[in-house]
Amino acid sequence: MSNATEERRARRDIARWSSRLWKRRLVTGTSGNVSVKLADGTILVTPAGRSLATLDEKAVVRVSASGEPLARGQRPSSELPLHLAAYAARADVRCVVHTHPTFCVVWSRRAGLFPQDTVGARETLGPVAWTPYRAPGSADLAAVCAGAFAAGHDTVLMERHGLSAVGQTLEAAFDLTDLAEEAARIGYFGDLAGR
Repeated sequence: MSNATEERRARRDIARWSSRLWKRRLVTGTSGNVSVKLADGTILVTPAGRSLATLDEKAVVRVSASGEPLARGQRPSSELPLHLAAYAARADVRCVVHTHPTFCVVWSRRAGLFPQDTVGARETLGPVAWTPYRAPGSADLAAVCAGAFAAGHDTVLMERHGLSAVGQTLEAAFDLTDLAEEAARIGYFGDLAGR
């Protein structure tokens, strides 16, 4: 596949999966960001301050492996350091999805993880890491998440912030995000029901 073909396909995928994140209510407003690492080492990432609901593939920002925008006037997501750290931590990671799902954020405020006692959570989601609060977009946040990814976790719950998931495809990262939010939701209502 040519570089141009790979980039076109990745831009389409970012726009499509971003819309799905919005429809599933895993992001709201202008929250959340998505990226794909291309074969040449450059990265496509969603732009700063844009809703994922109606993201156009042309708005996706291409950056160098060090995070420098490759086109004038484009501004990547403020969470780009987190994405770069995930790619640096794991050679197998090709995609990063960072969201603020409601029930995951509720659990993150408790300084711990939601229960993973359902079949979906145990068998499909896999182990989830929890990281203490670090400022959004900071090198500190990128570093603590990179540590969790390097330890083999594909999903990281960040205190009072949100969720980051990595995978070889956007579909895989989306599925982890969706499964985590469902496990958190079930855990929340289970607690309300006293179970």
